[in-house]
Formats: sequence, C-alpha cells, structure tokens
Amino acid sequence: MSTVAEKWTIRVELIVFGALGFWLPDTLFHAFRRNDFNWHDVRIMSVLMPTTLLLTLLVIKWVRRANVERTSGLLLLVGVWFLGGLFMALGATFSGGGFASPGGFREVGFVLLLSLFPMYTFMMAAYDGSLLALLFVTVAMVVVWTIPQTRPLMQFGGQRAQL
Repeated sequence: MSTVAEKWTIRVELIVFGALGFWLPDTLFHAFRRNDFNWHDVRIMSVLMPTTLLLTLLVIKWVRRANVERTSGLLLLVGVWFLGGLFMALGATFSGGGFASPGGFREVGFVLLLSLFPMYTFMMAAYDGSLLALLFVTVAMVVVWTIPQTRPLMQFGGQRAQL
C-alpha cells in the first residue's frame, strides 16, 4: 500500500508529464519555425499535440502497469491546462515574445499566474495556434477518464488490452 506522499508524488508527476506530452511538441515547433509559423503548422500541431499526449498516457500505463490510478487521464489534462501558459511563453520566446520580450521574466511570471485560470490558457492557445488541439485533447481525456477500467478498449490477436 502506498503512502499519501507517494500518491501525491505520482499525481504531480502525471500533471508534469501531461504538460510535457502535450505542449513540448508545440514549443519545439515554435523553436524551429520561429516567425515562419503559419496555418499549415497549425494543422500539423492540431494532430501532433493530441497524439503525443495519448502516447504519453499509453507509455505511463505501460510502464506503471497495475500502479495506475483511474484519474490518470484527468491528471494529464490538469497539466495541459495549468502549465500551458509556461510552455506557450517558452514557444513565444523563439519569435521575440515570452522570455525575450522587454518585460522578460516579470511578464512571464504574470502570464504563469494567469494560466492558473483555465480561460486564460484557452485564450493563449487561440493566439498560439493550438486551440483546436487543446479542445480535442480535452474531450479525448474526459472520455478516457469516464471509461471504466474493466472494459477493454483494444483487442490484439485474441487478447484484450487495457489502456
């Protein structure tokens, strides 16, 4: 039986992995594209970001095996929404905004405080070009959270696999 501290450590890890799994591709894409980010990139990111978060969830479930809480999908989603401001500020840095802006760390600190309110993450994602991905992944993770763990989601060669 795990202690309360271990459970909270796992929960915080899931929140961080959720943010990394979803926002890291966006940040890296902005780093490579800089000021050339356009609507083609938005379409790519709208597919890539939810896919990487789903892969993150599958890897976590595979690595932890039986030690996965039913709320894993929800905790990943919390990371996406509450740490999104940080990753979008990092992505904006490569095109002259974010940490590279005249206000620098002070303004980014303000952005991070505002990103604790999910509506602000929603607005930032609209400017960042990741709003469609954010909406899609929100619906997908809520569906993953509501599906009972005892029901198989996929079947491989006669064997049932749990996600």
